[in-house]
Amino acid sequence: MTFSSMGRQRPHRTRLSPVQILILAILKQGPAHGYVILQKLEDKLGGKKVKSGTVYPALHRLVEKEFIQGRHVSQDDGPDTVEYQLTPKGRRVLSVALQNLDAEWRVQGNIWRFLGSTAGEKAAAPLLDWTVRERSPIGFAAMKHRCMGGGSCNEKHIEFLKQYRSYLQQELDWVNRRLKDMKSSEEG
Repeated sequence: MTFSSMGRQRPHRTRLSPVQILILAILKQGPAHGYVILQKLEDKLGGKKVKSGTVYPALHRLVEKEFIQGRHVSQDDGPDTVEYQLTPKGRRVLSVALQNLDAEWRVQGNIWRFLGSTAGEKAAAPLLDWTVRERSPIGFAAMKHRCMGGGSCNEKHIEFLKQYRSYLQQELDWVNRRLKDMKSSEEG
């Protein structure tokens, strides 16, 4: 806990990198070795390569902050490994981090709506194009707000929504395949 100048107690705020949040979320599912965490990160990021030079320093910082703990495990056929697991403190920090992300996305959605309404279509067009390229949920939220309730929803907005629907369908298909694979491996 930290104390303000008025002597009142306030909760300690911890800034976590996206990688640290993802590591905590992975460890919430159960203990894992660094290499397994690295593989799960790559899987969660759609196969994008994650460098061990990013993951292992993040693991060490999380251990230093006591959000996770490592336990050395002897291996008969190779070098010893470290198995990491989430601590109660880490569970609380992850919960707060996820709440903060949710709040941040709401704020960003408000910013998008404000920019769209004050900057006008011409100035907001690059932002809209970026949201389409990046499949931004924030862009979707702004578009949904604009098109709901008889708002001005033009052809470009409708095209964005169609592209976003196609993207979500691909993601849903992937999730369904993963669930089917997981179920068949559990049964086998």
